[in-house]
Amino acid sequence: MSLKHVLLMVLKKQSATGYGITKWFDGPLGYFWDTSHQRVYRALAKLHEDGWVSFEVVPQHGRPDKKVYAITPLGEQILDGWMRKPLPLPKVNEPFLVKLFAADTKYLGVLIDEANQRLEEHRAVLEDYRLVEETYFSAGQLSAEQQLMYLTLRRGQLYEESSIQWISEALSVLVDLHENNNKNA
Repeated sequence: MSLKHVLLMVLKKQSATGYGITKWFDGPLGYFWDTSHQRVYRALAKLHEDGWVSFEVVPQHGRPDKKVYAITPLGEQILDGWMRKPLPLPKVNEPFLVKLFAADTKYLGVLIDEANQRLEEHRAVLEDYRLVEETYFSAGQLSAEQQLMYLTLRRGQLYEESSIQWISEALSVLVDLHENNNKNA
């Protein structure tokens, strides 16, 4: 999956300025896709060059003109082809796991501190997800589109719950190792 496909998906839902698109990444998309504002603008330029999006220049008084992007029929074809093609499973790219794998006992205190920090961060994200669920998905019958969006939220919730469970388990092992290491020192 590429950022281009994510942008096409956003523009299929609604036309938007580059700034408006970046707000999606600060909100709902930011939970499962990370990018920078610069990458969004570079990708939009490339999408326009390839004919996948068009834009309308909207003059603004006292400010630079803004571009409002929309998906083109070619962009819709590209997005349709992408939607129909199965995706490979993502590879785990978790730097903390590399630290654990490579560590020796002199790093146990540091690893415990980092694991505690990660545990709190996962708890905070899970709490955010629960707030999103309560705010947007607790009002009875959901439309088909809302049900699909809810599935992404559930994936995030389950990811955070499993991360909390794993980090708690890892912390237990790290603390035991640290205590045993200090007794033997």
